[in-house]
Formats: sequence, structure tokens, C-alpha cells
Amino acid sequence: MLVARAPLRVPLAGGLTDVRRYAEEHGGVTVSATIGAAAWVTWLPAVNGRFEVVADGVSAEAATLSEVHNPLVRAALAAVDPRHPPVRLGVWLDVAGRSGLGASGAICAALVQAATTARGEALAPAALGALAARVEVEDLDGASGYHDANIAARGGLRCLEYRGSAVTDVPLALTPARRDAALGSLLLFASARRGETRPSLSKLARRFDAALPVLHAMKEVAWELVGALRAGDLARFAWCVGEQQRLKQLLPGDFDDDWVRSLVARVRRLGATLQVPGGKIGGFVLVCCPDGQAEAVRRALPELREVPLSFTEMGCSATRL
Repeated sequence: MLVARAPLRVPLAGGLTDVRRYAEEHGGVTVSATIGAAAWVTWLPAVNGRFEVVADGVSAEAATLSEVHNPLVRAALAAVDPRHPPVRLGVWLDVAGRSGLGASGAICAALVQAATTARGEALAPAALGALAARVEVEDLDGASGYHDANIAARGGLRCLEYRGSAVTDVPLALTPARRDAALGSLLLFASARRGETRPSLSKLARRFDAALPVLHAMKEVAWELVGALRAGDLARFAWCVGEQQRLKQLLPGDFDDDWVRSLVARVRRLGATLQVPGGKIGGFVLVCCPDGQAEAVRRALPELREVPLSFTEMGCSATRL
């Protein structure tokens, strides 16, 4: 039996500049950090010559790979071996799906990791991220960008720069104290909301030219956040987290409504900043408290449930049991 694990992530700045068209035409950049919550893939040999897949709460069998019902599973296995033999596998998440925490990219990375490990092969994190991102963004013409699979494969607090599908890991060169101060200022809250990324990003794609000035500004904010991290400027770091959210709300897509505006206003009054992760209004809210506002923020957001937030430097991995 194999178990593959890929961490989810919280975005800090630059998200949406990694979508395919923008990354190819203008180059994108993201800054994000992987967290303790993860996507998991359990992997067992087939026993009856058929594929058995459990994913999204659905269990199904298939005689051939092309008949596997789950498109992400089908495409990931085909990317490793177009004639992939039958296998029994399950896909599991530590959080609800469609959350905005990069679940589909992490699942894709875990699937590719499991499939290659089962063949006795090993991919370096960059190669794993590239293959998993290709599956999600290009093979499936997915709604997300190149970011999620690449950060899940590598793990850690990272700045990733995109030239199309080519990804450069930009060194942050942080001291442990500055890294811990920045990440320690973050709180994560769960809401009951769920959103679909594809419809939201389809709206963005249809008005891509009009969105360009905002996407350019998001890229500048990501570089500014890198500078704030390196300088240990926690106030500027918090401003960048909030500015990413303000810019998202200017974009065509499902990024803005009365609920989001209310959250942003309540947090801002306390001197903190907020971001709703993902390519839509998802199920989590990330708050940055640069000056010890954590307790005040908790009191200001009583309808949200705080989620323990831990960070991991570990990227995608697989273990034989």
C-alpha cells in the first residue's frame, strides 16, 4: 500500500497572475505558504483487474483508464503512463473541497506522486510540480493556474515566478525569526461558503483585457510582499495581504459581495487585513494581524470558526506501508 500526501496552501499575494494566459503573455508571480492540512491519496493493487476509485464521496469502478469517471484521476494516471494498469485508489482531503486552499492542485500532485512511486520512480519536487500543473491546467484545461500544484510539490513559504508553464523558485532568504513573525501574524477562519472556481475564472477570461491593469498591480504587490518579508516589515506585509484582496474585488469574476465587504471593513477597523483565498469566494478567510490584533479580530468575526493554522516546509511525499 502507498499513501501520498500533498499540503494545501494559503496564498499571500500574486494569486491569479499564474493563470495560463496571463502567465504566458505577461509572466506571473505568487507568494504563498503550505499548511498542515493536506490532500491524501491511498493506493492499492487491483484485485479484480478493474480500476476502483473513491473520490468526492463517490466510489466507482472502470474496466479501462479511459472509463475512469473522475477526470483528475484519469488525467493524472494517464500523464504518468497512458496505458496505466488497474489500481485501487482513494482521494481524501483534510478540509472540504472547493475551499480556496488549492485542493485540486494538491490532489493532482499527490496522484502523480503515488503513480510514479508505484512504478519505482522518483520525481524531484520541481518536476513533480511541473507534471501535476500540466495535468490540471493544460491536459484538463482547468480553471486554476500553475501555482497550486507547484507549491504543493515543493512545500514551504515560497515566491514562484511563472513564464508560461516554466516556474522559477525565487529565493526569499529569510531569517527564521522574520519567517516566523510573518506567518505567526496569520489567522485562518472557516465559513460555511463554497464556491466554484471555473465559473468565476471564466468570467475573468471573458474580460481578460479589461482585467490586465489589475493583474499587473497584483504582480507588483507580490514583489512588494517579497521585499516586506526580506526587510522584516510586518506592517507592509499585512498591507500586501489586504491589497491583494482589494484588487481581487475589482476583477470580473466571483470575488466580491456584501459578505466579503463586511468582513474586510470589520477587520480593517482593527488595523488588520484580510484575504479570501482562491479564484472565487471560497470557504476560508485568512486574516493578517501585524500588531497583536488577534483577540479583537476573533471578537469581530463571531460568525466564523477559527481553524488551527500550522505551516509546513514539507512538500508532496509518498510512503509505502
